[in-house]
Amino acid sequence: MADEREPRNPTLVDVAKAADVSVSTAARVLRKSGYPVDIKLKEKVDAAAKSLGYVPNLVARRLRGGKQGVVGLVIGDMLDAHYGMIAETVTQRAETAHSTFAMVCNMQRDPLLEIKYLRKLLEYRVDGIILAGGGFDQWTHHEALAETVEELKRAGTIITSLMPRNIEVPVFSADNEAIGLTKAQFIVQNGHTKIGILLGPARNQMTKLRMQAMTSHLSGCSVDYAIANIESTPEAGALGAAEMLTRNPDFTALICGSDAIAFGAINHLRAEGIDIPGRISVMGLGNTRLATLCTPALTTVEMNFDQAGRAALDFIASHDPSAAHAPGEVIPHSLVLRESFSRLDGVVPQDMAPFGARENAQS
Repeated sequence: MADEREPRNPTLVDVAKAADVSVSTAARVLRKSGYPVDIKLKEKVDAAAKSLGYVPNLVARRLRGGKQGVVGLVIGDMLDAHYGMIAETVTQRAETAHSTFAMVCNMQRDPLLEIKYLRKLLEYRVDGIILAGGGFDQWTHHEALAETVEELKRAGTIITSLMPRNIEVPVFSADNEAIGLTKAQFIVQNGHTKIGILLGPARNQMTKLRMQAMTSHLSGCSVDYAIANIESTPEAGALGAAEMLTRNPDFTALICGSDAIAFGAINHLRAEGIDIPGRISVMGLGNTRLATLCTPALTTVEMNFDQAGRAALDFIASHDPSAAHAPGEVIPHSLVLRESFSRLDGVVPQDMAPFGARENAQS
């Protein structure tokens, strides 16, 4: 009778037997440890491993106390340009700078799915995780998120975040209060006194910090504003622009919480026959690819998402879990002036006066 047992995966012992070498020699060759091994023995081990179809068990290696060279990246929405920038940067740097594999998880704007992916990454015993999602609803299920993060940390996984999340992990992000102040000062210096503000979801720490800094400065400069919290998508941006035209038809500038929102808003305003920036100036946030695809090209704020992703990955690659309470890094931001924004006299600004001391410290 034929053996009906499922075939098992070949082991390091099998490779050593096939190559007629010791297990320690086979391990040194296959793990590329750098330990000196005769070239002929290396060739025998490599040939045996290829013949048997041997693949190293990285999870087992991690359980033995070593690193397996895998990091997890949890992004918010794969269709959103700024998350695409982060994923591209992290995956490229993982490969080129650290010989590491980046496992990308798309949480699809769902906080429960984010937690589910974190638990899956815990099962895979990844070396570290970059939280690059959560830009939507950061408050619902926050306690469950914090508990999961603490469990990962106890397992030796280094957790980093690319945005403030009210959890004890290193954060690699621009100063969101300074960004709000930068945008407010820019508006005031260009003479706009009636503006619409389309921000991302309200249940979000970044949005809250930017909004408070921006509206505080605008109120002190006697600027009238109307705010709407919407999803960070072009579709929502179009609807938000329509709402602002209804609520406050004589506003002269529209300040958006993302380039995606601004992209949709510009398309809607132009479809309504509104001149940009002659009648309404528009400003985005992020300096993603969408900013240059707009017509006219979008004035925005450079958030340096790529720099933040690289810094978080480098932190994971170069630190052990004892460094998990390090503060992270403040990533610089800057204005990017393009054709979608003008002063009230219709002139597109070229050089602006310095923005506050806090902003300059970050730029």
